[in-house]
Amino acid sequence: MRLYYCPNTRAFTSLWMMEEVAQPYELVRVDIRAPGHPTDAYRAINPMGKVAGLSDGECAMGETAAILLYVADKFPHARLAPAPTDPRRGRFLQWLMFPATTLEPALGAKASGAAINSFSSGWGDLDRALTAVESALQPGHWLFGEPFTAADLYLASALGFCMQVGMIERRPALAEYADRAAARPAYQRTLEIEAREAASMAPPGRTS
Repeated sequence: MRLYYCPNTRAFTSLWMMEEVAQPYELVRVDIRAPGHPTDAYRAINPMGKVAGLSDGECAMGETAAILLYVADKFPHARLAPAPTDPRRGRFLQWLMFPATTLEPALGAKASGAAINSFSSGWGDLDRALTAVESALQPGHWLFGEPFTAADLYLASALGFCMQVGMIERRPALAEYADRAAARPAYQRTLEIEAREAASMAPPGRTS
């Protein structure tokens, strides 16, 4: 497997997933700011030209949720996704899609200051989205109690970043959830890789 990646982007979440499954992969650096990006070759991996991208033999894809689901299903021993026949699968898929289909649009709507009809918009509004997550986290450490899944990984990654930069308030349940996820060894390894990759991209004469 090859993970196409650029530091300081949303590709962090897919990199974390690769560290969670702890299977061999090649990290392929993509300079998304380089002249000529995206190339036709990279569009064949991710048609949007964004990162992350994933290739595995003849299989290729973009979109974080798709990458996480593919990797979770490829390595079932990691137990990061309920099996397709598991009754929890539907709810797992809902939460796996939630950051991209609900949380980000709600954040964008709030940031724009536009008047949004929360009844007609597919994502409702930000308060409704955050309250839904809070409800899903009671009780239990994770969305499904004790098992940590790819849905937790994506959701905690999104919430943690948004709270870190002040895009959303640090509601106690959400902050504790993101902090628990960030304490995982795979997350800590991902931070180390991110720091190394970011440092190697720094212009000459700069250390950060």
